[in-house]
Amino acid sequence: MKVSRGYTTVSFGQIHYRYAGPAHRPVLMLLHQTPSTSAMYEDLLSALAHDYRLFAPDTPGMGLSDPVAGEMTIDALASGLIEFLDELGIDRCFVFGHHTGAAIATQLAADHPNRVDALALSGPTLIDATLRAKLPEVAATPLIDDAGGHLVKRWRGICRMDRDVPLEIAQRETLSAIALDDRYSAAYEAVMAHDVERVLAALTCPVLVFAGTRDVLHSQLNAALALLANGSKREIADAGTFVCETHCHEVAALLCEFFSAEAA
Repeated sequence: MKVSRGYTTVSFGQIHYRYAGPAHRPVLMLLHQTPSTSAMYEDLLSALAHDYRLFAPDTPGMGLSDPVAGEMTIDALASGLIEFLDELGIDRCFVFGHHTGAAIATQLAADHPNRVDALALSGPTLIDATLRAKLPEVAATPLIDDAGGHLVKRWRGICRMDRDVPLEIAQRETLSAIALDDRYSAAYEAVMAHDVERVLAALTCPVLVFAGTRDVLHSQLNAALALLANGSKREIADAGTFVCETHCHEVAALLCEFFSAEAA
């Protein structure tokens, strides 16, 4: 099914989004990782479009969306996406978030429990000490040099995120990271500053946590599950950071199973 694109205007500017699916289906919003954009969900939108009315915004400050006013925090990003739902006339929906998108999704559901019927999180963002030491280096803006070494550093950084990343995805993500500039590190800082343990514990809606077995956040699934009042856990074998694309149909089947059960 065709994936379309549009803009909606909120208090701080415009939010760009992709959308698909018939208007009478349950609404599902998909939130992407950093440094991605909603482009990472093109295949997943097509795979889910017969069952859901789908909206995948570019996170404020990423892709073609304007940044929030002031500091980039998970709270501010979640508030910006509530404005996005308001402008589209969406009162309630399902939400799926991957990595940074998972952090935003948890905050949105905790702040607005009447707006989120169920939540799926790929790579819930419980950040351990090892990742806290590594993430600033991954996202740091390399100094520009006339030989283009800074571009190579971005490419290598993206490729290190997943050993099996297809070249076309690596190129797209590298270009997204370059376009983000300092907002790349700001997004990671926002995730590290986010009190995700408190927020997960506050959730009352059904929550599915999952990850690919090679995802850097796979090891945090049990800790995330233990914090949830109404949680369940799954995993996808031999998948990494780009699971939503490399294992699109497995992710689609998992989401359909979970959200269909909650809609019944």
